[in-house]
Amino acid sequence: MLRAVALYCGVTLSVALPIFPQSTPVQVSSVPGLANQLPPTNRCTGQAGLACAIPNLYGPYGLVLPNPTHTAHFESAFQSSFSALNDAIATQLTLLPVPSPASGFTFRYDPTTGLSVRSAESFGPILTERAETIGRHKFFIGATFQRFRFNKLDNQPLHNLPAVFSHQADTGPGETPEPYETQFVSTSNSIDLKINQYTVFATYGVTNRIDVSVAVPILQIGMNVTSNATIERTFNTEPTFVNGKFQFCCSQGPPYAHFFDPTNTAGSITHTFSNNQFSPDINQNPEKVGNLYWDPSRNNAAGFGDVVLRFKGNVYKSDRVNLALLGDVRFPTGNENDFLGSGAYGFKPFLAMSVRTGPVTPHVNLGYQWNGSSILAGSVLTGQKARLPGYALFAGGVDIGVVRSLTIVVDYIGQELVNAPRIQSATYTSELPLASTNQIGTFPTINTAVKETYNQSNASFGLKANLFKQLLLTGNVLVALNDGGLRERVIPLVGLSYTF
Repeated sequence: MLRAVALYCGVTLSVALPIFPQSTPVQVSSVPGLANQLPPTNRCTGQAGLACAIPNLYGPYGLVLPNPTHTAHFESAFQSSFSALNDAIATQLTLLPVPSPASGFTFRYDPTTGLSVRSAESFGPILTERAETIGRHKFFIGATFQRFRFNKLDNQPLHNLPAVFSHQADTGPGETPEPYETQFVSTSNSIDLKINQYTVFATYGVTNRIDVSVAVPILQIGMNVTSNATIERTFNTEPTFVNGKFQFCCSQGPPYAHFFDPTNTAGSITHTFSNNQFSPDINQNPEKVGNLYWDPSRNNAAGFGDVVLRFKGNVYKSDRVNLALLGDVRFPTGNENDFLGSGAYGFKPFLAMSVRTGPVTPHVNLGYQWNGSSILAGSVLTGQKARLPGYALFAGGVDIGVVRSLTIVVDYIGQELVNAPRIQSATYTSELPLASTNQIGTFPTINTAVKETYNQSNASFGLKANLFKQLLLTGNVLVALNDGGLRERVIPLVGLSYTF
């Protein structure tokens, strides 16, 4: 276990950085009644990273049930095509609002006195940028804390995501289809995703018109995944015995084709799965060796996120109007296997304009974010990378100097994501009547094979208070105005900063 220590604003933050284990071979020979044929392992098998929490949820081979007669393997978009969720999380990591590294105090050179004087009556925006620069050789440092408690993905509640697992085809003798393949598994899934983000940032005025800034996020992430699964047996598709010999079809049971517990084949049709349900000592602990549902995934991680470097150049300055060109470069310094980073470089050029009208300063930001390739947008199962979606940024608002020591900030922040992954509600209909009702059944599920261009809109409300000299206290809430992507209704922020 490594430990990183960051010091800012007189507060020491110590964060544990996990060291990731190598893949661990999983022993399954002692699973009673397991068919010899098993699906292949993948890059998540034996891994503890949060990006593997869903792939590992049902065990190292997916949802495979213990049955000596055939490979009872069930497949689902929720697991085999889960990349939409990982992609959404990785995309959200590129969208997490980083507080503006622009100083609350900006200065200009006064030729009559030969001194630097304060150039604005307000302390500027919080999550957006203004065009004024900090001033030659001025230095600004700050730190913020933000709390994210995501509860929806594309307007689907993360604590109630349904998914249906259909049976693998052609599992009978000689790879022929069998009636029991019409049986399926319905699941109700809950994903509890929480992020605490501490951001340390600094700005240096290279000249009166050029600033260089850096933002270093430190994240604590908790991710608990739970799935309540039910085997949905279909009418008259169970195996049978004819003249004492086993036949794959057809009866109402016993015997039964699918069950979770080989010691209770008739009644074990429900099971609850969760990540981190078995610790990674499976091959040393005799009680855990051979457990088909073993999941080594942790449910938390902490460490440095993706560092952002910002360049800002003021290209036009008058008594009222300022115009600046800015460029953000995001470095993939966060470990994407634990959702601490996006796993991809990013570049965001944008424009900032400020209009000074005494204590009221309107500001506008326009730009576009380009992102590189990451396994989170591709597949953590194979290691294949794909490009994270880019987005257009358009933001505008006003910072108002109510009194000289207090500024109120109101912003609209819009992001148009281009060809980004979505999930949609869908319905699964049973091929045959259910054994429990003798009727055709319908079940809610989700479709993840969708990419669209969509909008995320937020309103931001905050204030900056001058406590002492150039020390500022910042408070803000970000309010979601629509439901696209991974969302939380209200995101709070608190921070301190100082200008030297």
